[in-house]
Parts: sequence; C-alpha cells; structure tokens
Amino acid sequence: MKKILILIIGLFSTQLINADNTYAQWGIGAGVEIRDEDPTTGVGIKLERELLSKAPIVDLNLRGHFSWFSDENAESIYPSAINTPVDVYDYGAALVFGVKLGLVKPYVGAGIGTERYSEENNSMDNFYWNGLGGAEITLLPYLKPFIEFRYSKLVDTDEIRYDNYNRLAIGVNFRF
Repeated sequence: MKKILILIIGLFSTQLINADNTYAQWGIGAGVEIRDEDPTTGVGIKLERELLSKAPIVDLNLRGHFSWFSDENAESIYPSAINTPVDVYDYGAALVFGVKLGLVKPYVGAGIGTERYSEENNSMDNFYWNGLGGAEITLLPYLKPFIEFRYSKLVDTDEIRYDNYNRLAIGVNFRF
C-alpha cells in the first residue's frame, strides 16, 4: 500500500510540474484594470499568439490589447470642464517573454500603443510605450488566472498632467 501511495503521489507531482505541456498557441484574456489616474477602474481584453510553441521552458508571445475606462465624475484635464463623463480607450501591442515553472509562469514584456482620452466635445490621442511584468497560474490546462503590472510612458503630452502611469490588471486567460 505504501508503494502504491508513493507511486500515485509521484505521478501526480510530475503532472503538476508538466501541467503546461498543452502547447497552446492562442490565448484570449479578460480582466479588471486599476490605474492611478482618473478614471481609475476599467476592463481590458488581450489576444496573444505564441511564437515559440515547442520550446520546453521559455515562452515568447505577441500580444494585442484593448482597455476601456469610464467615469461620470472624473476630474477633467481641461480647466473648463469639471465632473463630466470621461472615457479612455487604449490599444496596443507587446512582445512578452515568460518562463514556465510548473504551475506558475512569470513573464515580462515591452510594447507600444495609443490612448484616446475623450470627454463631451473634447478628445485627444497619445502615443505610449510600456513595460510589463506579471505571472500566470495554471489551474487547468486551458484556464490561467493572471496578475500583471504595467508601467506606461505617454509621449508628447504637453496638455496632460500625468505623463506616466501605472496599471494593475487581474483576470483570466483562456489558452487554446
């Protein structure tokens, strides 16, 4: 009985270590995003394509992402508009490098994108670059919760008070 129990634990342990061997090439993720400027809370989606599908430990993905933030009572960046509805849309692309460590895959990446800030009749577009880091946890072969921190630097933002901002994203990836 002792040998059978050791064998079962051993087989289960190897499955946990190799739980990410499904070689998923596409991923779709969604989650909540919190940033340090108004509007502070939003939603985001991302689409990833794995570039190194057969690599045993390393992971390289090309990612496209879209985020939407909205608030009725956000402070305006324009002096004449106070407490007006504000919408912020941003979309971009990034290259993400990860390391598969059993159930956890830490990753880092860098990318570019554009942000559209609009309120009532005013809107502006800004270009940005960003760096990101996070971790993905394998609960099931296809479902992977993640937590991610992103630092963005806006370019040519003479009218905006904040030219760099931080963002925390928490969500779930579906890999297939």
